[in-house]
Amino acid sequence: MAGVAGLAATGCSAESSLETTEETGLPVDLAKGGEWIPAACWHNCGGRCMNKVMVKDGAVVRQKTDDTHEDSFDYPQQRGCVRGKTQQQQCFGADRLKYPIKRKGWSPDNPNGELRGKDEWERISWDEAIDYIAGQFKTIKEKYGNQAFLLGSYGSRLAFSPLLAWGGHTNTADTTSHGAYLLNTANTIGVPRTDAGVCNDRTDMLNADTIVFYASNPAWSAPGTPSYHYIRAKEAGVKFITVDPIYTASAQMLDAEWIPIRTGTDTAFLLGVASEMIRLDKAEGNVVDWDFLDKYTVGFDADHKPEDLKEDVNFLDYLEGKYDGVKHDAEWASEICGVPTDKITWFAREIGKEKNVWLLHNFAAARCNGCENVPQLFMTIGAMGGHMGKPGNCVANNYHANAGNGGPSLVKAGKTGYPSLKNEIDGVIPGPQVWEACMTGKYRMVGDWYSGKGSQAGEDRTCDIHCIIHDENAYLQTGPNMKRGIEAHRKMDFVLSKAQFMTTQAMYSDIVLPVTTQWEVPGGLSASNREFLFCFKQVTEPLYEAKTDVQINSLIMEALGVDPKTVYPISEKQAFFNSIATATVIKNDDSGKFETLVTITDEDIAEWGVEGKPQTGRVTLKEFISNGGYQVERKKGDKYSSFIGYSDFIKDPEGKPLTTKSGKFEITCQAKADLFNSIGLCDHEYAPYPEYIVPTLGYETTFKDGKIGGEKGEYPYLLFNPHYFRRSHSVFDNCPWLREAWANPVFLNASDAKEKGIENGDTVRVWTKYGEVLRKACCMENLMPGEVGIPHGSWVRVNEETGIDEGGADNYLTGNDISGGGVTSYNNNNCNFEKYDGPALEDDCNIDARILDLG
Repeated sequence: MAGVAGLAATGCSAESSLETTEETGLPVDLAKGGEWIPAACWHNCGGRCMNKVMVKDGAVVRQKTDDTHEDSFDYPQQRGCVRGKTQQQQCFGADRLKYPIKRKGWSPDNPNGELRGKDEWERISWDEAIDYIAGQFKTIKEKYGNQAFLLGSYGSRLAFSPLLAWGGHTNTADTTSHGAYLLNTANTIGVPRTDAGVCNDRTDMLNADTIVFYASNPAWSAPGTPSYHYIRAKEAGVKFITVDPIYTASAQMLDAEWIPIRTGTDTAFLLGVASEMIRLDKAEGNVVDWDFLDKYTVGFDADHKPEDLKEDVNFLDYLEGKYDGVKHDAEWASEICGVPTDKITWFAREIGKEKNVWLLHNFAAARCNGCENVPQLFMTIGAMGGHMGKPGNCVANNYHANAGNGGPSLVKAGKTGYPSLKNEIDGVIPGPQVWEACMTGKYRMVGDWYSGKGSQAGEDRTCDIHCIIHDENAYLQTGPNMKRGIEAHRKMDFVLSKAQFMTTQAMYSDIVLPVTTQWEVPGGLSASNREFLFCFKQVTEPLYEAKTDVQINSLIMEALGVDPKTVYPISEKQAFFNSIATATVIKNDDSGKFETLVTITDEDIAEWGVEGKPQTGRVTLKEFISNGGYQVERKKGDKYSSFIGYSDFIKDPEGKPLTTKSGKFEITCQAKADLFNSIGLCDHEYAPYPEYIVPTLGYETTFKDGKIGGEKGEYPYLLFNPHYFRRSHSVFDNCPWLREAWANPVFLNASDAKEKGIENGDTVRVWTKYGEVLRKACCMENLMPGEVGIPHGSWVRVNEETGIDEGGADNYLTGNDISGGGVTSYNNNNCNFEKYDGPALEDDCNIDARILDLG
């Protein structure tokens, strides 16, 4: 335990690794004689960056990022961000769960579910914990069947292996980050799933005149190299435009032109832009690329109808108001989206055919009620400008490590050797309906977006959930309708969590199992941008009584009578070795083929104590691990820089068609309309073209009668949940350094705040029809009026006396609202706020850590 204590103290100490000796009083360098180890930075932040820690005598004494080569635009270092620098607090924090724990008020015969989230805890042994879990699983399966188990996740790709090997479980499917871009876009409108893989290589942004960030803030949502590349483009003279309710950190960094827009009104704005492009083209010429529309799209006008169209309709006629009597021009759009008409006109001109434009979006606009047509419409304005398939032009996402750097991966991780498992239970509950289904036993199954199955025709189903399991997820915290979710947890017979800390999920569980961090496992590989494959190795032995996921799952399977070897036929170390041995890198010739990445010798295999064969690759095993992975060195004008999204289709549309019915981009798409109408979550009849849909929750519903310009209603502000640099979703929210650096306020427009007598730092109550939270005010000139931002992912902290969340959890304010296509409505909720008349809220950094007193 002495080593563990040393590690814990180091993980929470100041940055300096210099101490003084008692004999001389002179400083001693603690790092002398230590070893730099590539350490995992494994969370879903979008970066996938390099972090290394200096380990000496079992303790971490220093941390650094990538310094394996000189930094340059062509060959950039993979530098970490502030979140990565706090990983040592994730591993060695004082709030780490040390032992299996059980809620004192829970017993197999009497769960006392109403005490979940309020109860005290007691330490139990691993044997006791596994016996309790196996006993509960067996009882529930015998009484209700496997469908009674719910995995609190967001898709079948994250699955609890003990139950998969024991008959399966009910799953959940939320549209999460990607929103409407998960709705089978590839087979309908021609945009790849999540719009991935079609961004040009990063070097091509230097050929652009303009780069548009649409609902995108990569400085916060994609840390690492993307901002470096965009700064280089700015220095080269590229103009940046941002369309966003906030003038973001990225916009400030790049001195971007700002188009403020109301959240959830993007369909109206883009329709106004399309209308203006047509008007400007008639008046000035050379705005719309008619040749592109003619050759590569269907459905823009009456002369380009798709063959499978059931009605004689097209996009141009809709814009001109021939179907609903409403001309969808800039003036009409401005009333809804809040963008002045002259600004819509300016933007339409800026993205015209005469300019080289990168149109980049993240997914905030696609995570709104009524946003189903955003992907089709964003593609449409890109096609109208002809901005696809040629240098200097791009229409794609701006997401995660690949933001601004598209193209096939140049280096790839290998396979672990673990088999994939099939879930025998096919029930999948849509995210906004999950907790309601737990309470009522009813839901509408509409697809499983993260399993590859995608959307499907809706089907009413029943369920009878008695057990919730939280594995590698935080769905109670990060999914919608949290307040109802807490009620659902309190209704269950049994709730199980794996956790490293007392997270929201753990707080509302009955048994919590301490699981290791990625610093405590043998190692692994992590995909990053197309040029880099990260390798991390073990930093420390498992702390306290924590076990790895594989160890925990194996213990549960054994107790259930399942042979763990059917799921984990090899050791974790062997799996790590296999992933390295089968890793590949693109050849240096022009073949486009891949070759073995890592050289492995007989001595390596013997030293590791694994099975394998010697092989010759580009880098030795020791170099690969000590360097923290492998990066393909880029040079100006290299062959990889030629990747241009959609270029194969543009060069040969007949020989290399898109995966749509027509083989082209479908601006009017019967398959889209048929799919959305079959889902059956709303009464609206979807048209084949991208139309404006009045949301059931959005700007219109901030008015008392639902009509824009009328009297404001009970919830007159639009509420959205921006990603925040303190966290990766909910991860890191307990890290003291980040809590001190990033206060997690509520973002208020300065004028709106002034009207209510609110100043910076005041405690503010924000409420919706679902819940209420307290936060300190951040009054901003760079936030559009009428908007309220609650940063995403803060751990809920409900005051049981008032029912108010004092932690500022965004999803404590969301409900079960769902769009007709199945999209979860995260970003255009309705709210109200006021200066709080109760006690001032304590700063988050002064709130005690969740450290259990187990006696």
